Amino acid sequence: MRYRLTPEQHKRLEDLAERGVISREQAAEVRDALDSDRGAPAGGGLWEVLGYVGGALVLGGASLLVGMSWDDLPRPAKVGLLAAATLVLVVVGLVIGGERQGPRGRIVSVLFALASGTAALTVGSALDEYESLAATATGLLVAVLGYVVVRGIPVLLAAVAFSAGLVLAGAGEWFDSSTPSVSAGLIVLGALWTALALVLEHRRVAYGSGVVVAMIGAQYAVSAEQPWWGYGLTLLIAALCFGAYLVERSAVLLALGVVGVTLAVPEAVWDWTDGALSGPLLVLLTGVVFLVAGGVGLRLRRAKG
Repeated sequence: MRYRLTPEQHKRLEDLAERGVISREQAAEVRDALDSDRGAPAGGGLWEVLGYVGGALVLGGASLLVGMSWDDLPRPAKVGLLAAATLVLVVVGLVIGGERQGPRGRIVSVLFALASGTAALTVGSALDEYESLAATATGLLVAVLGYVVVRGIPVLLAAVAFSAGLVLAGAGEWFDSSTPSVSAGLIVLGALWTALALVLEHRRVAYGSGVVVAMIGAQYAVSAEQPWWGYGLTLLIAALCFGAYLVERSAVLLALGVVGVTLAVPEAVWDWTDGALSGPLLVLLTGVVFLVAGGVGLRLRRAKG
């Protein structure tokens, strides 16, 4: 039996999300649950799996075919093959089209995410200078456009990955990959994705990705001459995650806060003791941090209830 929400019902869901009664993710889940084919979930799931398998086999076969003679191909042929792969992925995604939620939307999102990767490789293969910068910028542009079209998690994650790659490529081109520039760039980028989460449909994925990027930037500074910047910033990010959890009540924030503390505390102890603590003691300390963080998390959940 086929059941579809009416335009009025769609509008009411959007109104509830805009007024903050429910989040946009919750509205999308309700829409996905109700605006679907009832009585035939297995069929939809089967076609979705076949779509993924087909895409993987096409890409795998093309990769094997090209890999056998890639080094012997002239540059125009390489660029042409990569551009053709990008075009095929985009065209197939547009042909499948359909709703943003549901199996077809997820398949299209994966195809556009793959297209962002092949587009980046196309540009990178075509240039001799600034190839990394141009490739990551192209991948980011295609991923962002794909997200505008389909609003899928895979293409959103591709956009986050390419934005981080763009920061790394820019630091390598203009700042000689110095630690401060990379750390600062990734932390600012993480803050930007966290802020963008307020207007994006997949809020938790966006701000979770932003926190991960910022934490990677903070950890990058641990290798500097003054590592306290690295674990200090990591602890600060973890504290912000715990504070945001009190407002947002998202398990993602709580988990990332625990990860931040687990990374930073052993690093701080190692630095303060000048490496005097052995590996087993650091493992023991990490376990203590997990236990304390777990106890705090349980108390917070109890307070929420």
